[in-house]
Amino acid sequence: MNAPYGDPATAGDPAAASSAPPDPGPEADLEPDPAGPGSGTAADPGPDDSETEHAWDSRRDLYRHSPGIMLGRSAQLGGSLVGGDQHGVSGGHVTGDVILGSKVEYRYGGDDEERSGEIPTAEVERIAWNFAFPSGDSDDSGGSGVSGGSGVSGGSGDSGGLRGSGDSSGEGEAGAPGDTWEPGSPFGLALARLREHRVAVLSGPATTGRRAAALMLLRAVGSTAYRALDPGLSPGRLAGEVRDGCGHLIDDYPTSAEQPLREHHLRALSEKLCAAGSHLVVVVGPHPVVHGDAGPVPWRPPEPAALLRSHLRHEDLAGHSVEELLALPEVRAVLGHRRPVADLAAFAGRVAAHARGTLPLSGLASYGRHAAEQQVRAWFDGTGQTLHDKAFLIALATFNEAPYPLTAELSDVLFGLLQRIENPGEPARIPVFGTSSAQRVEHAQADRYLETEETEWGPVLQTKVQFRDPLTAITLLREVWTGHPSARPALVTWLRRLADDPRPVVRTRAASTAAVLAHADLPSTMSLLIRPWVFGARLRARLAAANALALAHHLGTPHVPRILREWCTTNDHRLRRAAVRTYALVGDAFAGDAVEALLAAVGAMEARGGPAPSWRAELDELAQSAAAVLLAAGQNAGAWEAGGAAAELWPALVPLTRGGLTRDFVLRTVVHACGPVDGAGGRPLLLDLFGRAEAVPGTPGALLRQSLASLWRMVLNDPLYSAYGLDNLRGWVRAAGDDRDAERALAELLPLLAVSVEDTKRLVYLLENLRGGADPSPPAVALRLRGALSPPPAP
Repeated sequence: MNAPYGDPATAGDPAAASSAPPDPGPEADLEPDPAGPGSGTAADPGPDDSETEHAWDSRRDLYRHSPGIMLGRSAQLGGSLVGGDQHGVSGGHVTGDVILGSKVEYRYGGDDEERSGEIPTAEVERIAWNFAFPSGDSDDSGGSGVSGGSGVSGGSGDSGGLRGSGDSSGEGEAGAPGDTWEPGSPFGLALARLREHRVAVLSGPATTGRRAAALMLLRAVGSTAYRALDPGLSPGRLAGEVRDGCGHLIDDYPTSAEQPLREHHLRALSEKLCAAGSHLVVVVGPHPVVHGDAGPVPWRPPEPAALLRSHLRHEDLAGHSVEELLALPEVRAVLGHRRPVADLAAFAGRVAAHARGTLPLSGLASYGRHAAEQQVRAWFDGTGQTLHDKAFLIALATFNEAPYPLTAELSDVLFGLLQRIENPGEPARIPVFGTSSAQRVEHAQADRYLETEETEWGPVLQTKVQFRDPLTAITLLREVWTGHPSARPALVTWLRRLADDPRPVVRTRAASTAAVLAHADLPSTMSLLIRPWVFGARLRARLAAANALALAHHLGTPHVPRILREWCTTNDHRLRRAAVRTYALVGDAFAGDAVEALLAAVGAMEARGGPAPSWRAELDELAQSAAAVLLAAGQNAGAWEAGGAAAELWPALVPLTRGGLTRDFVLRTVVHACGPVDGAGGRPLLLDLFGRAEAVPGTPGALLRQSLASLWRMVLNDPLYSAYGLDNLRGWVRAAGDDRDAERALAELLPLLAVSVEDTKRLVYLLENLRGGADPSPPAVALRLRGALSPPPAP
């Protein structure tokens, strides 16, 4: 655990920039009441463990380890519009003929069984009508979908716009972008191999339009008749199914270490095809086992915008241009990452309907969510995926954008729990060396990428995994929770284990998953997950409850602020504790109400009667949360301007320092607000707020600066808090040594703190006696700041 700000043990160390109030004592982590959860008792049992974590540290870990779509770091969820960073990897989601797992079923028939069938020429021409070629750029970043080889293949009645059919003259001919293939493009490479050897192997995921590309390859070499071969044929039997003068296609041909496609198979096919005047394209998955020099050509589809253009080019758009439609925000949101070709084709129909006035913009906006829901249902409603595969999908939804080894490890734990429900008498058999990680990720329509992750030991490069479609993770969790209630016992047990894991990222993901479930079904999630965490004896469980409520509010779950207000003043100390910590995490979203609720909790403490042993710890927790709320609100742009949260809330604290428990709360809040900094070794956030505020008299910024200085003076002049205030001030001066803006802010703050002669003497003594490292003299920044207080003494 991170040490709380202001450990009193460091108060006597001049080098320790402690920010804790005096003698806060151990955190009041209390045992559950004997009466059980919700008993409403006002008793305050003693501490249950020695775990502590400062409120600002909890907030930092929540934002560091939550998936991007929760907090807006990588995407922003609103309806079905998602935009933001894609980590430089391609996007999309699965629909169609993806089969999860490593099991391949073969059907064996007699020799008289028909093993091929005709593909109508009209079907091929329909595909050619809308086909677009990928560009020759091999950098497949899966970006915004606004670059790359755009355009549309030509019309029917001739070559369908496929330049160079039957010869090699097409490459480089003039035409609209996307009308021709480029020599270095996947289509150009596969076509060159097909022309040379009469057989080509095209590899790629099922949703990239690889079958359509195979047919276009056959069409480009001059085929006029087409036949589909049975993918259940063994490699040695393929040559026997070749017909004269035909273009042959084998779609989704299974290859494995047990049944590879070897070099002699391809050479035999080449000889037979040449003699028959035919061609063959073998379509395989993204990880085929093909031996020999003539390996597979990886298929990469065009950019999403190019695919959409190719389908819109021939639609009735009621006078609208294609570029005008592609510029709509609702359309750009769908094109923000790679999607299955079939999905984009369906979306093109919606765009055309909107152009004709038969579909509102909301129909375009809802497309992304609809597609994600259809894919998730296809995964979980069918029987094509094993229970092990489904457990991996759920774990990936929980740990989206997290390290892959973590996802795989914990998916096996979930699989064991699900197995007990589905087959209680059979032990879970987990394949130790089953499907490769690359295949598992591809089957789930996800991508692996390298990213540096901040840890308590420093930044570490990790291999992470994320769904290509940002909506898939949330949609999947909702579907499992609401559409498959039989899985709830296993999911609840699994999430409770995750919440007690020593790794912060695992605990945070348990909370983020609970937040998604709460958004889908608040009553059940509160009963099965959040409230049991609230009443847990361990700090980890209680933090999971607070994180879940905070993230649920970020997702738009209703009633969270009302729940927190009710809990904050209840007689049950466990509910109060959860509400107070949740305010620290999410209170800046409604900062005024959060500070008001925390003040009400202070008033409720006084109303409960004489001081209890746990008062100091509870008051300190309230002050930590208030400091976190005020600091987070102060980081917003314009927070110190008129109407800004910081400009209103900090000045409102000054009148509350007249006496009583409220004064103690305010001064503790100020001390706790001094510690957090902007990044490792960065500028103190409270000092940064003071420096950014406008100093012109009569402005809200000037009032904020005066209020902060007034609160600082109260801390420095209070016998219980002055030592901690001075320690924090020493830390601020040291931090300003390499930060000119921080030094400027301190030079403006210190004169406001030196109101009396005693104030000046105290600050001058602090600056003149400050030491930095082994140097016996004060740091240069301390001497410069000393000049801001008064003229230097005579030599």
